Amino acid sequence: MLELFGADAADYNSAHASNPVPTAYLTSAIRIVDKSGVVDKLEEWRTTSRKSKAGRKAYIPFRAVLVLFLLHAQMNLGLQYQDLADTLHHRFGIKEFKLLGITDAPGDRTDWYKRIWDASNRMLSHLDPYPVRRNKRLGPKAYQKLVAKQNKPKARKSSELKLRRLDWICEQLVHTSIAVLPRRQWDAYQGNISIDATLIEVSGKPNPTSPNYRRGNADPTSGRYRRGGKHDGRGKKNDKAGYELELAVMVWNKPGEKGLFPSLATAVSFHRPGEIIGEGLKLIKSHKSLGFDRFLALADRAYNNSKAENFQIPARKLGVEFVFDYKDNNLGLQGHYGDLILVDGNWYIKHMPQHLIDAAKDYADKKIDKATFKQYIENRAPYRALPKGRPDADGFQRFTLPEPGTYMAIDRATGKRIPRPTERGSVTLPPSLKQSDDKRETDPAKHVQKFPYKTKTWRKHYGMRNLVETKNKESKRERFAFLGDKGKRSGRGYTFNYIAATVAIVASNLRKIAKFFVKAEEKQAEEEGTRARRRKDPSGTPLARLTTTLPLAPPS
Repeated sequence: MLELFGADAADYNSAHASNPVPTAYLTSAIRIVDKSGVVDKLEEWRTTSRKSKAGRKAYIPFRAVLVLFLLHAQMNLGLQYQDLADTLHHRFGIKEFKLLGITDAPGDRTDWYKRIWDASNRMLSHLDPYPVRRNKRLGPKAYQKLVAKQNKPKARKSSELKLRRLDWICEQLVHTSIAVLPRRQWDAYQGNISIDATLIEVSGKPNPTSPNYRRGNADPTSGRYRRGGKHDGRGKKNDKAGYELELAVMVWNKPGEKGLFPSLATAVSFHRPGEIIGEGLKLIKSHKSLGFDRFLALADRAYNNSKAENFQIPARKLGVEFVFDYKDNNLGLQGHYGDLILVDGNWYIKHMPQHLIDAAKDYADKKIDKATFKQYIENRAPYRALPKGRPDADGFQRFTLPEPGTYMAIDRATGKRIPRPTERGSVTLPPSLKQSDDKRETDPAKHVQKFPYKTKTWRKHYGMRNLVETKNKESKRERFAFLGDKGKRSGRGYTFNYIAATVAIVASNLRKIAKFFVKAEEKQAEEEGTRARRRKDPSGTPLARLTTTLPLAPPS
């Protein structure tokens, strides 16, 4: 090292990690952690789990661990233990140690690496629902033994408890970051969200789903991810190891709005790829706890394929109405109730012509062109049953049937016109609409959504989903955060990656709030500049504006 760089390894690392810690980042990290209330809970759980008061005081308290994690997320340094050790050994001084309650003990970078590793894992142990060794890949027998152990009643009870703790910790951190937004902007927001999942890739090969194969990864709890396919079996070569982060992100109150508030993540959840049962509802409950009564939730095809009793029905009882897209095999006629039929998520009188019922399905199958499809969608309007208000607390909703004479009624069995349809008035639909055929029982309630599918109104609202996709990208781009780089997360396991993903989202929220106000100030300055009064000559002609820009070269 001396011959190559003129410095030994310690001096070289010091030069690499000697950039000062931004005061704004450290201050905001401390404020978020302290205001969230999570440290008191962590200390409470630590106290109740201790068998005795013996033992040496930790060099790095839990509060400092979380502040370090969030600081690194804001600085885009990632959560590599080597980088965390660099901050403790090189970037921090006596002032930072006092602020965070860190013992200023002698030691080199290796000592600080061990201290932060020990402190982090001690903190995570009180939250980890799936405690397991993560230093080697398990064979089939060892993995089956692990699964059997985890399925014992005592282990399952402990797992459920710690999962609740972990969810609460992450929820508190995210909600505290939202509270940074001033009241004026928060009051302008009415509660609409878009929900989506994104891959959090981890190092190593993906695990097979079947317990009969050797684990591909040293982290046996991680899953295998395949975009647009099933996350099962032994998989394919291009499958990735990791978890999925679920996000609820603020969207506009109505299409076309802009600049009223930043689009922040309001809720997070975490799971293995494809295992989304209950995750969407978890997001909605977390978001609703912020004080919203009724709101829209925009979701892709993965969510409306859930069982209605696991997601759509309880969500509607909470005051949520959906804007969905559908897989091709879910298009067209989706169910019926009395004189109404459910077509592409909306209720219509049963006398609607078959070609209008099949419009979306026929377009997906390329049986009709785009212009015909759009016309058919518009032609559905007279047949639509109009909702009266919103679903009540029990999920029931009242609809007004279209007035006879305002539409051409067709007997779908014969294809002939019905001259005088008699159906009129209103009908109240229950939350669950389970129906059976020769093959299976289904509940069309899972397909119900607020706006008529593929209409202009639907397209404008569904288009607001871009905000959650933008949030996912911002959380992964190197310029903004570290989630897209698995090499910037050296910890293993469900709990570490859940915490890492959460602090990345918190950092992203803080960044978006700051950016929102920077843009607002720039816009205000620009408007004030263009409105500035200009002096005029005696004839009333405005004088030329003077520029403060320096010339590029001296005059000749």
